[in-house]
Amino acid sequence: MNTRDPMNFKLGMRTQDLVARAARVMPGRQSNLRALPEPPVFIDRAVGQRLWDVDGRELIDFAIGMGPGIWGHGNREYQDALHAQLEKLFVVASGMLQTEPEVQLAERIVNHVPCADRVRFVTTGSEAVQMVVRLARAFTGRRLFVRFEGHYHGWLDNVLGGRVNDEQGADPYALENPADPMHTEGRAEFAMRESFKIPWNDADALENLLKTHGKDIALVMMEAVMTNGGCCIPHPGYLERVRELCTQYGVVFCIDEVITGFRMGLGGAQGHYGVTPDLASFGKAIAGGMPLAAVAGRADIFELLRSNAVVGAGTFNAAPMSMTAGLTTMRMLERDDGAAYRHIDKMQTHFMTEFKRLGSKHGHDLLVQGVRGVFCAHFSSLPVAYSARDLAEHADREKARRLRLALIEEGVYAGRGDRYFVSAGLTAADLEDGLARLDRALARI
Repeated sequence: MNTRDPMNFKLGMRTQDLVARAARVMPGRQSNLRALPEPPVFIDRAVGQRLWDVDGRELIDFAIGMGPGIWGHGNREYQDALHAQLEKLFVVASGMLQTEPEVQLAERIVNHVPCADRVRFVTTGSEAVQMVVRLARAFTGRRLFVRFEGHYHGWLDNVLGGRVNDEQGADPYALENPADPMHTEGRAEFAMRESFKIPWNDADALENLLKTHGKDIALVMMEAVMTNGGCCIPHPGYLERVRELCTQYGVVFCIDEVITGFRMGLGGAQGHYGVTPDLASFGKAIAGGMPLAAVAGRADIFELLRSNAVVGAGTFNAAPMSMTAGLTTMRMLERDDGAAYRHIDKMQTHFMTEFKRLGSKHGHDLLVQGVRGVFCAHFSSLPVAYSARDLAEHADREKARRLRLALIEEGVYAGRGDRYFVSAGLTAADLEDGLARLDRALARI
């Protein structure tokens, strides 16, 4: 007889076996944030935006690796390129040996990304962010950086979590709070003193901070679209004002494009909004699913790497498989004047429109907002949300959790944070199946 997990979800026999075996050798899933618990799933294979678990259950995948899978699963052209590279060359020492694809990929990024004079490859978005921090400190000779409420820049001590300190007159270092979903024990004692944390989409808050502490601030780092905190978009003129303030106070401006880079377009969010930062971090979709991240930016800042004044080491920084994956992804995105993006736009527009219609059908107020390639759905009557605070005050998170569990019962997986990723591999049939399952899930909550 099949057993059920604490949420009363029936588990298949092979899943039950793997759950028991994993519990003996692992401390849970291999990446953990303080997400609420949900049923264990062990995936066996995937095609397009469909998955099959080890018990043969078919699922619709709207997480696609939390963003990397811009081609969906099993794209033949992409896989053939990786197979050919695997036969040719698998690994080199990135600090000593190089390959032609890394030059070709860097050339394409420089060609497409407005801020990119130079490019350095790393393996993960978390590494790219830390390289940005180190470069900005070295370039300016200042010690602090600024980050924003609701933004995510990786799991390392100096960028993970912390609550904004709203006390008037206090220096806005982030506050440790065990209730913070990003709180972690074991953080270095002074990690929270490396940065200030303030509300996003508030140009006055940033200007006041720079007036007071600008001489100590090396870097302002943000997502141009708050994709990690609800798919909130910038107020008109906000990014432009941030750019002006950073120039005025001699502060390095970085846009974290780990999610938006090459998903919103070949120029990323900075190309879409027409605001050029000094540095940008990339990851996820840059290589279509293979592990790869990058930092791109001004030549004078990157001179610190060329001269070895700043160290940015890593065994896998330009791994041949990842370089080939990135180069293949760029070529496919460039083809036919961006045909892949037009397909994503068509699928996503229909998806978002139907999502909202189905919510109304079942009596739910839904805010469905986002940018090309990713959107969020919130149970809220707001016409638009511009910040994490808007959502905290006006979105029903308990209902959102019930929907997520109902969707899992129906075999639909969204990304964390009520995010839905749309790939170039999404078919009309996949989408209609997913919408039918969404319809049933909304009816149940």
